[in-house]
Amino acid sequence: MRSPRVWIESARHKPLSRAGITLPDPKGDLYRSILVDEQAEIRLGYKNEIPAIWKGTVAWKKHGNKDQIEVGIVGEEKPLAETLITMSWENETPEAIVRYAISQSGLPVGQIDSPGVTFPRFAASNIPVWQVARQCEHTCRKSFDLDMSKWALWRGLDGKVNWGDFDEPGDVPVIKTAAGLIRHMPASDAKALSMVETFLLAGFMHSMKFSLVDTRRGIDEQFRALRVRHEVKDLSVRTFIWYGEEYGQF
Repeated sequence: MRSPRVWIESARHKPLSRAGITLPDPKGDLYRSILVDEQAEIRLGYKNEIPAIWKGTVAWKKHGNKDQIEVGIVGEEKPLAETLITMSWENETPEAIVRYAISQSGLPVGQIDSPGVTFPRFAASNIPVWQVARQCEHTCRKSFDLDMSKWALWRGLDGKVNWGDFDEPGDVPVIKTAAGLIRHMPASDAKALSMVETFLLAGFMHSMKFSLVDTRRGIDEQFRALRVRHEVKDLSVRTFIWYGEEYGQF
């Protein structure tokens, strides 16, 4: 079955990756058979190459038009939004608090960095795991005057959940003029993000590094991807990458 549109999107400062699939369904059979909360899998790649696999859970479905349905999917980070934490700590470090919260979600713990402080008191009152991390960042900013704008909580390609100011490991693609750079739209103001459009980079996600060579604008640098969207349509297969200054949640 050919899908007229598939997209996958992830962002560094948002807890969940998301995807959408449009499917032909003139008789309504798919609408009846696809169930919310069932597992979904999307494979992206080129012929004769090992595809990148993205997995998630069906979150919603709706009729796109009389002959199609649209299916929304959330990524495997879902436990970070569904697991609620109620706990209080005294004289504890933020990294220990975040590590504990992640462990309660059932997801494996990855690299957890230390801001280098200890909280005299900290409480989580029935909030999701991602919000525990966000609240720790807020406390570090307000109580200890630390710059936490580049810190993030995310599930890496290895399936482990990380927290800190570091990059997701992986190959660094080179996107350059006349060699993959389709469009480059610089940020319109200081707090906006710049956007790069290129051919499909299957498996590329937020927090990974990429090299941008735009000879027209005199740019030859590496950047951290803050938001990544893969989009497959009938006539195009593209990856869109946003980069720029980080201001925490955006």
